[in-house]
Amino acid sequence: MIKLIMVVRAVYQHFRPPDGPAERFYGSGQSKCRGDYLNGKQEGPWEFYHENGQISLRSSFRNGERHGPWTLYYESGHVKLKGNSVEGRPEGVFERYYDGGRLWERATYRDGERDGPYEQFYESGRLAERGQYREGRLEGLWEYFYPNGQLKKRGCFANRRRDGLWEAFDETGRLVAQRNFSTDHWTGGPPGPASRN
Repeated sequence: MIKLIMVVRAVYQHFRPPDGPAERFYGSGQSKCRGDYLNGKQEGPWEFYHENGQISLRSSFRNGERHGPWTLYYESGHVKLKGNSVEGRPEGVFERYYDGGRLWERATYRDGERDGPYEQFYESGRLAERGQYREGRLEGLWEYFYPNGQLKKRGCFANRRRDGLWEAFDETGRLVAQRNFSTDHWTGGPPGPASRN
């Protein structure tokens, strides 16, 4: 039994990350990541790299969990996603970008769930949709837009479902259909599936 305990301890010591600075490498010899360990867990600032040498993630850790502001990058070097974590859970404003650098979406997180304003953009920079989340659920007024900037549809969500009057518009801005989700009454346009977009 003592031999077994000694073998298990030796295997654990061999594979457990050491405390202090550490660096891992791709097969090519290019650095994969570097940072520090404390008590066998990631601690403090870390950098991760794409195989082409470009930075892929810059983040801080506390007790092995992502903690504080962090930035994720495309292989091109452009910012892909910026956010903040508290003990590994998303918290605050997150911004995702197209590889060319334009903002793709902006969302707010609270206690690890989307909670607050949300916006999504076309690659041209025009607004594609906007609304609110509450505790991870779509809530309140949501608006969706065509690539030319015209309003496509709008309506409200309540308890994860469409609620009340929803309106749909063509690309010139002309109202083409209305549906009251409280009464399931349609005005104009054929009834169809209730998709989010």
